[in-house]
Amino acid sequence: MPELFKLIEDKFSEEYNENWWTYAIQFEFVFNNLVINEITITDHIWKKKGREKITKELILNILNKELNGHKAKPTNYQGKRKVFIRKRVHDHKKYKLVFWFKDNTDNHLWIRNCHQQD
Repeated sequence: MPELFKLIEDKFSEEYNENWWTYAIQFEFVFNNLVINEITITDHIWKKKGREKITKELILNILNKELNGHKAKPTNYQGKRKVFIRKRVHDHKKYKLVFWFKDNTDNHLWIRNCHQQD
């Protein structure tokens, strides 16, 4: 079976004190009718107690199965970026995914947060 996501950068940000993992998408991944080529996941997700079960692999799996081919409107976030929140069931568990387009691109998603809602 071909690899769906390929790690292309593993970086630590001194400014934000967190790790960033960037993956190239090696299949057609579409969100809001836009082809997404890269995804970056931060370890901001793991900084809160109780989120130890959230992994990069889990997030990539959720993205592939629950976000690919879907549309969503941005939330009413009052910052510079258009933030999306996707609440979905994955493997019989509810997850909330918080993400946006990286640096105003239309082909690179920045995954900021993911947590189980149960």
